[in-house]
Amino acid sequence: MGEKRTGAKGGLPGGRLPVDKEQLLEARAALPGLVRDTGMFDLDYDPSELARMKQIFEHLPDQAVLDLSHRLGSLLAEKQPDLAAFSARHGISPAEQKLLESLIEGLTVVAHAEREGISVNTARTHMRRLLEKTGSGGQLDLIRLAHHKS
Repeated sequence: MGEKRTGAKGGLPGGRLPVDKEQLLEARAALPGLVRDTGMFDLDYDPSELARMKQIFEHLPDQAVLDLSHRLGSLLAEKQPDLAAFSARHGISPAEQKLLESLIEGLTVVAHAEREGISVNTARTHMRRLLEKTGSGGQLDLIRLAHHKS
């Protein structure tokens, strides 16, 4: 279909910019997930809502897709906690940090144990130590503390 008008500065005559087609395809494919992950819309992982969003994104100009994908990716990166620094600050072990990562992903302690191939009791011990080391009152408090930029 070729390049679409972007209205951006510079580039080719007519306000068009050269676009890497592979990068554009990746950006178009990633947009629905990026929008969902930023929490901008409550999509509830409904396949019909995601399909409709993909249809909408197909009509966006190429440069708008690239810009939007980049901006949403940057926004998500800013939202991610620096777990290495958090772990160092609180004396968290690598195994405890893995549990914290799982909790941030939305897994339960039991699901984390299954994924890591450890016993539920071991995972619960890691949870107890995480709470003790960070002074957190519970899992939600721990996750909030990990996300706090200080």
